[in-house]
Amino acid sequence: MPLATLQSLTFVGVRPVAVQIEVHLSAGLPSFALVGLPDTEIRESKERVRSALLNSGFEFPSQRITVNLAPADLPKGSAAFDLAVALGIASASGQLAKADLSDWLFAGELSLSGALTGVRSPFALAVAARKESAAGQRPLKLMMPKAQAKLAATVPDIAVFGSHNLFEAAAHLVGHGNPLEQYTHNTHGNASQPNPLDMAEVIGHQTAKHALLAATAGQHHIRLVGPPGSGKSMLAQRVGSLMPPLPFEDSLEISAIRSLKGESDVLSPQRPFRNPHPSSTMAALIGGGNPPSPGEITLAHQGILFTDEVLEFDRRCLESLREPLETGRVNISRSGHQASFPARFLWVCAHNPCPCGWFGHPAKECRCTPDQVRKYQNKLSGPLADRLDISVEVQAIDHGTLLHGETDNAELGSSTELRKQVEQARTIQLQRQGCLNGEMSAGQINKYCKPASSAEKLLLAYAQKNHLSARALHRICRVARTLADLDQAGQIDKKHIATAIQYRKALAGEAGSQSPLHHPTHNP
Repeated sequence: MPLATLQSLTFVGVRPVAVQIEVHLSAGLPSFALVGLPDTEIRESKERVRSALLNSGFEFPSQRITVNLAPADLPKGSAAFDLAVALGIASASGQLAKADLSDWLFAGELSLSGALTGVRSPFALAVAARKESAAGQRPLKLMMPKAQAKLAATVPDIAVFGSHNLFEAAAHLVGHGNPLEQYTHNTHGNASQPNPLDMAEVIGHQTAKHALLAATAGQHHIRLVGPPGSGKSMLAQRVGSLMPPLPFEDSLEISAIRSLKGESDVLSPQRPFRNPHPSSTMAALIGGGNPPSPGEITLAHQGILFTDEVLEFDRRCLESLREPLETGRVNISRSGHQASFPARFLWVCAHNPCPCGWFGHPAKECRCTPDQVRKYQNKLSGPLADRLDISVEVQAIDHGTLLHGETDNAELGSSTELRKQVEQARTIQLQRQGCLNGEMSAGQINKYCKPASSAEKLLLAYAQKNHLSARALHRICRVARTLADLDQAGQIDKKHIATAIQYRKALAGEAGSQSPLHHPTHNP
């Protein structure tokens, strides 16, 4: 038949898109045209496909060949279409007369000899094939280079076949020769590995640990403030050990994102922990390029974004976090390309209290002027700081405690014990309102975050005294709800409101706060 239709896959950002490849042969002067917004990489495939067909024992038709890549309005750029185009030409010219191509997805770049070479992001392709198969409610088989088939088979519910070259692939489709090996689901590389960092290793800092426990349990963004060497980074690096493992579908999504970024092709249930450097550009942090590529906040999706020395970041980069912190997504537009990336993460940021770092330290003298301290702290704008639910001071531990290892860790315990509390609190939240407390809407806050009468009086008095905005009031209620969930309490008590207010005082420097960040008698 002069028309053949095959299926392949591409990506718009991190979103998989099915591509239908139509090959039509017609009378006329011999020509080879590719339509459907192909980029240079695809347009150059014409010579690869021609040579691969001839060197694999096929005839190249002396006809007018038109290859359409649908949808036509989607820019496409991948050499992984080579295999599908070559098989489509062979089928349309009658050289694969008995082949049923309807239940296959093809991905593979061809060399001039006809050998199949590796494709980018094989794991992400397998995840996309699995989604496409489920969406169409019919089993699809994925054919790709043999060298990458075993890796792709770590994704379940998709049949993966690996081929060395174009001839082997064609022979399998028509039932000649030895059939291709089908790779079944294997768990290579996706076993859960325990987090080597444990919160019990941190001496002291019980207040900060309680705050991090609440932040993790309710998905509340948190700020750690303290002098150099006080333990801010050590605490933040152990937040991941408090979080429950990723659900399987989420682990597939996160691993596919890493695969597309070229970082890893291993399925892992561990939540990502990203720690970008303060010199990171906006493209590195948020995402960018043409076509758009995901940044650190997307790589931190469903995990933790830790911005150490957050005040040293470029202000434009920090301000660009506003939309993702509210919506859980980041939208990037470029000429001819638009992409929407997932970016729902727990933001943990840390910084010194002043440029020299010793503002408020009990033993060391700060060398900064009040204006320098104010200017330094104002690098984090009000609207961005307002999106932080919790702020906590991390004071330096005295030398005797550090040397002798004296600690009251028995109060909180190890990361394993703390993670159980987090899991219990998250289960309560998901069963109650279907989302974590840090993600509740205004309507859900009014419904599920009503405090007891004594707690309500305390909250109203504080709100009126400090002229709180509606957003600030709601954030206090959400944190208090999480504290109550950690206590497995049905109602928000006075102590929960008081603790949430204290977190707010440290954040905003409001009346009654004893934070050294806003000490009224500072003398440099």
